[in-house]
Amino acid sequence: MFLFRSFDGTRLHYDKKGNGQPFYFFHPPGVGAAIFREQGSLAEKRKVVALNARGHGMSELGDQPITMEQWAADTYALAKHEKDDRMIVCGYSQGSLGALAFANRYPERTAGVVLIGGFPFADTWLLKQGLRTGTWASALHWKPLIALALSRVHTKDKTTRRMIAASVKSVQANALKRWFELGQEADYRESLDNLSAPLMLIYGKRDPYAKAYQSDFYCRANQVPVQSVYIDGVGHQVPTKRSNELNAVLAQFARKAGD
Repeated sequence: MFLFRSFDGTRLHYDKKGNGQPFYFFHPPGVGAAIFREQGSLAEKRKVVALNARGHGMSELGDQPITMEQWAADTYALAKHEKDDRMIVCGYSQGSLGALAFANRYPERTAGVVLIGGFPFADTWLLKQGLRTGTWASALHWKPLIALALSRVHTKDKTTRRMIAASVKSVQANALKRWFELGQEADYRESLDNLSAPLMLIYGKRDPYAKAYQSDFYCRANQVPVQSVYIDGVGHQVPTKRSNELNAVLAQFARKAGD
């Protein structure tokens, strides 16, 4: 467990392992840094950092509005705290919006961008319905139900399930609601034109949510190399259900980004 203070004095919690070229991970609402527990094996040769966004786990909410830009600023503050000059930012699901916010605001710090089941804007019916359901359930203070659903859909590992469920339950209902609302509001389509770091898109072959967004990335991110990787036997939950395959892809991307 590691704690630091962001620029406004808010105490934030993060996990880190290993040394070397750093990966900074951005999580979806509720599940927190626990969702990247299986990416710890990357720390054998890399540095793996996962910040709990404001309101998650031991991270305080602070007095600032919850926005993707604030999340990017918190991550920048963490990078300065850790003395990491350049990192690969890696966003899973809605966490892809945080990774894109960081890459857009701090291109000089971004060595590469990896989006796992990612999207620049939620405009498909299925994804919007999923985010609306999260917003609605949070407003009704149904955190135990959200915790059960998110932990069980992601993994059968009992320890990881407990960690994910505990993370969801740690978030105040109004903050969790706000994070789900941001998934419906944030739009980084235009910023893709200015992306200056290599972009990798990773999808489970059975992903019902995100594969439709590939055309946005390929059409708009025209200043950088873009590549896609499909992982067999999984839908959206790649980090937990196909961690070995994902970690191998991430390690290969890191080697190329470091060239």
